[in-house]
Amino acid sequence: MKKLTVCALVLLAILAMACAPAPTPAPPTTAPATSAPAPTSAPAPTTASAPTPAPTTAPTTAPLKVGLLTDDTGALAIYGPMLENGFALGLEYATGGTNTVAGRQIQVITKDTASKTDVGTQVARDLIEKDNVDVLVGVPSSGVALAVAELAKQYKKIYIAQPAASPDLTGKNFNPYVFRTSRTSDQDAIASGAALNKMGKTFVQIAPDYAFGYGSAAGFYAVVKAGGGKFVVNDSPDKAGAIYIPQDAKDFTPYLQKVLDTKADVLIVTWAGAGFVPLFTQMQQLGVFKAMQVYTGMGDNQTLKSGYSFAVGSSGLIVYHYTLPKNPINDWLVQHHKDKFKTPPDLFTEGGFTAAQMLVAGLKATNGDANADKLIKVYEGNFGFDGPKGHYSVRPYDHVLLQTMYVVKLTNTTDPDFKFFDLVSELTPEQAAPPCKLEGEYASRCPK
Repeated sequence: MKKLTVCALVLLAILAMACAPAPTPAPPTTAPATSAPAPTSAPAPTTASAPTPAPTTAPTTAPLKVGLLTDDTGALAIYGPMLENGFALGLEYATGGTNTVAGRQIQVITKDTASKTDVGTQVARDLIEKDNVDVLVGVPSSGVALAVAELAKQYKKIYIAQPAASPDLTGKNFNPYVFRTSRTSDQDAIASGAALNKMGKTFVQIAPDYAFGYGSAAGFYAVVKAGGGKFVVNDSPDKAGAIYIPQDAKDFTPYLQKVLDTKADVLIVTWAGAGFVPLFTQMQQLGVFKAMQVYTGMGDNQTLKSGYSFAVGSSGLIVYHYTLPKNPINDWLVQHHKDKFKTPPDLFTEGGFTAAQMLVAGLKATNGDANADKLIKVYEGNFGFDGPKGHYSVRPYDHVLLQTMYVVKLTNTTDPDFKFFDLVSELTPEQAAPPCKLEGEYASRCPK
């Protein structure tokens, strides 16, 4: 039996969409308008680390409306509560418990996109046209996020993407109104490259047949090819050496049989959502783990508990786990999440928290003015801040958020507090920085 190594995508890094895993913490109540939790004592919030334009007089003291696009009923619904809980706590932390910025009350209007592009497009349009939101934040599905990005451009609204990982948001589909606090699947692949190319010479990938899967497969394809590896099927940039599987698939057998027929040394698995558990269960039943090494990402706490018991002892990449960062902001997030939701923060809780931090820091710099042109000037002005994973910075030319990533060893899947990992290595934001992928009219923004 070949050594099993599990590493990252997440999505990413990282999972599927069918049977829901063991229950996740209950999401905050979704209502037409919600506020951050009641004020509590918090450490002094951080602000942009770089000089920002001098504040101007706020155009109004009216409530500042944020449209939070989540997923509470769709294929990626296990991630919705993480985003919502993290965003609420991030607002509490960043505003010192006041839920105001520059004298303006922050009003959050939460909408479920159900992981569907048509639903997400409609609710985002309603948020802009009917609810008159100033800023958009979210969403778990990369396909939905790409559609929302087009609306942000059309209506000239700032959109902060989280946790969608498609690199196209800040790559070939770039527009100046879109920023992100989510990492890209290119960052996953780059951080994983050294380990991958030690595992074998021949590779095959499986990925979901939508934007997240395409971006992830392309990122891993580039990293493996650069290291001298060979893909045994679909070995071309447009196919990225991958077998693509419908997002709503429940029977993975025919696709996994194709994987086995390749006789590759290494299988790279990209997936997202609750269906990760049945996918890996069927991989185990069909003997995939005996036939080749498997490389994927460490997922959320409940998925790890439900579907990773076979992988104890393996190493992999993870976007965030509450036990890894050692800093006061992460300590605050962990304690307040436990106090409010009775569980530690999860895979994408940090991302929601960070999106709120970025939003508030930008609005402080504009004295509460959510005008897109003013916020763009701030965010492109050597903008950075400290958060749960340490220091984050916006790359001004393509709006990628540079951030820390982690490689971990899975030690167990039974700890009642989800303490599943030992830290193997911590990758700095610079070490995981992806290439600039801007195209067309924006290509000249990439550094030469």
